[in-house]
Amino acid sequence: MKRSFTFLLFAVLVVLAASAAYADTLHGYCVPPAAACTDNGTITPTGDNPPYFAFSYAGNLNNAHGDFWLIGLVADNQNNGFSLNLNGTNTTNPSASASLVIGTEWNSGFLSAYLLAQGGPFTFPHNSHPLDAYLPSTQAVDPGANGYFVYLFDFGAFDYKTAAGDPSFSVGSGDVPIGTVFLAVLVDPNHSVSVDTPNSASIIETAPPPGVPEPGTLVLLGSGVVGMAGMLRRMAQR
Repeated sequence: MKRSFTFLLFAVLVVLAASAAYADTLHGYCVPPAAACTDNGTITPTGDNPPYFAFSYAGNLNNAHGDFWLIGLVADNQNNGFSLNLNGTNTTNPSASASLVIGTEWNSGFLSAYLLAQGGPFTFPHNSHPLDAYLPSTQAVDPGANGYFVYLFDFGAFDYKTAAGDPSFSVGSGDVPIGTVFLAVLVDPNHSVSVDTPNSASIIETAPPPGVPEPGTLVLLGSGVVGMAGMLRRMAQR
């Protein structure tokens, strides 16, 4: 009986320790000049393109330090010619260019497992970020998306406890395709993610870049062109 009680107590402590380890999180939000954006329970959408966003910290501030990375998920049908440089405020590195993890898209399973298999610069301590946490939201604004190409932005060492403010980001050059998702992580010296972004606290871009029509508009335009061609053909045959 005593042994069973000891085992149960140990199990409870393990669970509590694990919960404490994962209680520290990074939450995306929009900053001016973008309109405010809030977590809708699934993801945090912004209708401003280019986006302006930041990540706040929740948890024990003693754990709020490490190398700050942004992860960008670019829909597979939007990847052709993709290039993006982001400016950072309150970050060690004032800017970072998108670095493609590998030329193979992520289209199944967990992002954590994908990065591990592709030899990414950091690993997650457990399986996290399933594809279906993001893809349905991307497909809602970009129906042609079937997966993502994964890009990383390294903004260097960061400590929320001593920083002047949250790290915030804007576009330096390039475009953010519609349906792109951004999440953030803090990485410890062992190259393991120590603080993560909950799926619903990631930022998703719901508007196309300036001057680029939305996918639904393109479909309507294509249908109109086809219809016009058919009408002209019938008129020519008369």
